[in-house]
Amino acid sequence: MIKLEVSEIIDAALKTNVFGQDFQFRKHQREAVEFICNTYLEDSSSTVVVDAPTGSGKSLIAMWSAYVLKELGKRGYLVTSDLMLQDQYEKDLSRLKLRWPSIRGVDNYECTINGLPFSLGDCKLKGMGYEQAEKLHCFKTCEYLQNRKRAIDQPVALFNYAFWLLQRNYVEDRMLESNRDVPFTERDFTFFDEAHKVDDIVQGHFSPRIDEDFIEKVAYVNRFIERKNIATEVQSKASVQRVVQELMTNEDKAEMFESIQDFREIAKVYRKAQNAFKKTVNQRYKGEVPSDWQSAATALDRIKDVYCKFDDYVGIVQDNGLESMVIDHRDGETRFACVKESQLIKKHLHEKTGFKVFMSATIGDPKAYMEIMGIKDAKFIRIDNEFEYDRSPIVFVNRHKLTYKTKEQNLPKVMDILNKIIEKHSGQRGIIHSGSYQFTRHIIENSNNSPRLLNYQGSKEKKETLKEFLQEKDAILVGPSILEGLDLKDDVSRFQVFFKVPYPSLSDPLVKAKLNLGGSWYDWKTSNNILQGVGRSVRSKDDWAVTYIIDASFGQLLHKGLFPPSFTDRIKTIQ
Repeated sequence: MIKLEVSEIIDAALKTNVFGQDFQFRKHQREAVEFICNTYLEDSSSTVVVDAPTGSGKSLIAMWSAYVLKELGKRGYLVTSDLMLQDQYEKDLSRLKLRWPSIRGVDNYECTINGLPFSLGDCKLKGMGYEQAEKLHCFKTCEYLQNRKRAIDQPVALFNYAFWLLQRNYVEDRMLESNRDVPFTERDFTFFDEAHKVDDIVQGHFSPRIDEDFIEKVAYVNRFIERKNIATEVQSKASVQRVVQELMTNEDKAEMFESIQDFREIAKVYRKAQNAFKKTVNQRYKGEVPSDWQSAATALDRIKDVYCKFDDYVGIVQDNGLESMVIDHRDGETRFACVKESQLIKKHLHEKTGFKVFMSATIGDPKAYMEIMGIKDAKFIRIDNEFEYDRSPIVFVNRHKLTYKTKEQNLPKVMDILNKIIEKHSGQRGIIHSGSYQFTRHIIENSNNSPRLLNYQGSKEKKETLKEFLQEKDAILVGPSILEGLDLKDDVSRFQVFFKVPYPSLSDPLVKAKLNLGGSWYDWKTSNNILQGVGRSVRSKDDWAVTYIIDASFGQLLHKGLFPPSFTDRIKTIQ
């Protein structure tokens, strides 16, 4: 009876053209939707993991499943990894005439009164709550407030991870502490797209960082508060400088944790100062707030952001112990992380929603994924994208390893293989996943085809290099960070080379700490990087590209069973 109910809802939606007059399910899509919805009805606290490669239509599966669950009287969230993918979802929702709201972080919206980001908008500068702001004449033209209200009211809303994590953790905690209504409560279901990124996203969201700029922000705020006669307490620049320097240099975890708590107490003073600032603004300025006050508000808001991160981090360390701390001093700042990511994910994600669906094109080995995500039990679906891979082999040259011990000896041999591959693909564009900037330089300096090679340093230069790459018919893009986010369809890329297996860098203290912790994370992350990289150049059913893996270290990963059949069935090994 339950299964018939889900099927009937889908049939009715198709009959009434809810998803468009010409809509037709691709192969396996309807079965996936029915499986997800029936799993919810059987156990509303369960978890489903969906491995849906590029071209299988996983966003449609999410939207259809959310629609069916909505028709069953349930409420939920669609969550995606970044603003670019949120844009794509918004286009799909509009095209399909699904009137579900989409909302982003406050600083993606501009105040219609003073032109500043909403967090520094006129109502926020004056310390108004959302209830007060909704009574203002500008409420009807405020994009953030309108989207926020719709997202609260509607049964399905589209978020990105950053906004969802903020609302379901920090905002909810603060609202409950003050006996106020939580705007975005726990809902019946949540679909997490790009779910292979969850560990990195959650880690980044709850990882504070500090640099010496914080000292100058405090000094600036102190001068402003004194000059404007705002009645509030501040901390001396010297006391702030002392604690920040401890955070920037200490290596001992116990001593560092004491310094973090000292820092939190200092930052807490500026939370109170921010409240006093807003109260003063509200008293002195009924009209537009002067620009110098706006600048001071910006500085106070940045101090608040740092405080909130450290406040969360203290709780994380208290929950997981000092041994969970990771301290990363580099590039003129100190970053803090927690090696026990599965505990972070459990507390801040799993426990903040009901039924969960994790979707990705690169889940890889489901057992490894569940271990990393802290999922004890889940139902797993692997969907076929019906791509024709006959012309898209994965050629594995199993001859020379580029390990730390063997790279000096083997680099010339691997370069010789790379030169032959490039010459074979004369007149075609392609990409080379170098593995590091060091290998990128070696490839550029030792290639027989240097005029065809384009490389970059940093994200800004990468964008300009991509433009140049698209204009040259036989260009080859070389770099360590082109594994994700590129749509190199059709003639844009007809071949790709993994010069070095893209292992996470052990120069990163968090990576090293996670490796020492044991488990399958390091191999899973590496295999996931390869799956992401392979997907850059084959984007549709009729698309094709040849992939080469010329670092023999890949063989160790291959034998661990971390790759899906759609990948392993295409491998042609050359000894």
